[in-house]
Amino acid sequence: MSDKDLSNFLNKIEQLNQIAELIKKNPSKKLSLSQCKNHDEVIKLTSEWGYDIGKRWGEY
Repeated sequence: MSDKDLSNFLNKIEQLNQIAELIKKNPSKKLSLSQCKNHDEVIKLTSEWGYDIGKRWGEY
C-alpha cells in the first residue's frame, strides 16, 4: 500500500468513526441513515452531512 493509499484508508476510517459518533448523538440522523435502502443512498446522505465515504481507499 502506498503512503497515499494508506492516508486515504485512514481518512475514510476517521470519517466513518465521525459518522458513528454523529448518529449516536443525533437520533434524527440515525433514523435517516437507518432508512437508507442501499449503499448509494448512504453515500448520498452522508455526503449531504459533509463526508466523502463513497470511494474505496485505492480509488482516490
